[in-house]
Amino acid sequence: MLMKSVRLRAFAKANLSLDITGKNNGLHTLDSVMVSLDAFDTVTVTERADKAVNVTFTGADGISATDNTAYRAAKAVQDIIGCNGFDITVEKGIPVGAGLGGSSADGAAVLRALDIFYRLPSMGVDMRALALSIGSDVPFMLTGGTARVEGKGENLYFIKNKLELFAIGLMSESVSTSEAYKLFDKLNPSCKLVLSDNAELCERLMKGESSALELFSNALAAPAESLAPSVKANAKKLKEHGAKACLTGSGGMTLGWFTDLDAFAKACGRLKNEQGFRAFTTTGLGILHEWITK
Repeated sequence: MLMKSVRLRAFAKANLSLDITGKNNGLHTLDSVMVSLDAFDTVTVTERADKAVNVTFTGADGISATDNTAYRAAKAVQDIIGCNGFDITVEKGIPVGAGLGGSSADGAAVLRALDIFYRLPSMGVDMRALALSIGSDVPFMLTGGTARVEGKGENLYFIKNKLELFAIGLMSESVSTSEAYKLFDKLNPSCKLVLSDNAELCERLMKGESSALELFSNALAAPAESLAPSVKANAKKLKEHGAKACLTGSGGMTLGWFTDLDAFAKACGRLKNEQGFRAFTTTGLGILHEWITK
């Protein structure tokens, strides 16, 4: 029996803004503008003749074979439609622990692969609800692009971003997401911090206005800097080279944003030897999972 196999690229994301709007049933609610980056993991999903789900990672150490979003995505689909199992290989290209959504991208890629296999909506599967059950960033990762994301990840408003963006990422150490939120709550007893006008940010992106950079911000920056002092040091380096520095996710990568390609290239030349250096561009694509069926 010939087993189906699909290989996909699962693209990273960056938070251009991240506001925390409160709590709902113990979980923080967010208002964030997200954009896809050209860094990606490569995910291969192959059907098995039995019910086992096996996930292996290359290019990164210490990731559990069962406590990861790729595994949870496959098991969730298996539980709903009763299919056989899968062998899943994730080749890591997105830095781990950076706040670039690598784990969520992997889960979304598995859902995309299984949608290719089984046409899940035709079987009654609500793709967005399923994605949200796996992780708050996974619904965005199903398609990627640029979107304003609200609540716990369930409300997405995609926009056409006309502003080409370039970013330098510096990362010296990772930041625990749970610890960042715990410290945020201590620093902000209301569990709320809104730093950006995200409606205006989206308007400027849709118009291609470079002034959009003025509205980039992250409510988790202060706790991340407290937990990992290198976050603040990296932001300072990026600012010194003309970038708009902004933490992505809960860190620990700080991104330095540019709209001018020459300025970006010069800063890359000066910072390329810094620890954790990566260079990114934003993608203008909609659906970002590229696949080749074997």
